[in-house]
Amino acid sequence: GVIMFDAQGRIDTVNPGATRLLRVHLSVYVGQPLDAVPGLQDLAQAVNDRFAIYASDPEPGERQQWQESFERPLADPQEFQTLLVRGADLPAHARLIVFDDISELVSAQRAKAWGEVARRVAHEIKNPLTPIQLSAERLQMKLLDKLDEPGQHLLNRSVNTIVTQVQALKNLINEFRDFARLPSAKLVPLDLNTLVNDVLALYGVALPAALR
Repeated sequence: GVIMFDAQGRIDTVNPGATRLLRVHLSVYVGQPLDAVPGLQDLAQAVNDRFAIYASDPEPGERQQWQESFERPLADPQEFQTLLVRGADLPAHARLIVFDDISELVSAQRAKAWGEVARRVAHEIKNPLTPIQLSAERLQMKLLDKLDEPGQHLLNRSVNTIVTQVQALKNLINEFRDFARLPSAKLVPLDLNTLVNDVLALYGVALPAALR
């Protein structure tokens, strides 16, 4: 998008890209300052402030233009547009700004950053899972021969539950590590009674056989 301002700071020329990116019919506001355009007051103030800083640069002539990114809210309060704006002074005290919508680029950078956070968190969560599984299996090996049959059944079932849930957590964490994706559904045949019993084992004591 391109907007040119006259010596009084009023909009002099706009191109179709400016109208498209700012989502306002700017040609209607030619001859008026940018802050007269509804929804662009904050952007206008930011641009004016940046020009003021540029004018007071202690090393004039070192740079031909200034460049800065600005974030402006859209109609949806949850959405923002990020503009990369370049400004330059023109002859006869006119001014020019050229801007691009870099919202998708910024969003991609944020997604990449969150992806890195997800991988680090997944790594820290996954670390203790293998020791938990190994500890349960060691307990099973040490205690199995010392228990009566009901005790052995309870021990085996408890260890199997721990191992199964640890593996489920590992799978979930691996998917989360690959940028916080929920695991893809894998449709396979199953025994519904076994599934119900496995779930019940997670949430309380085993039910007597007569109540199953």
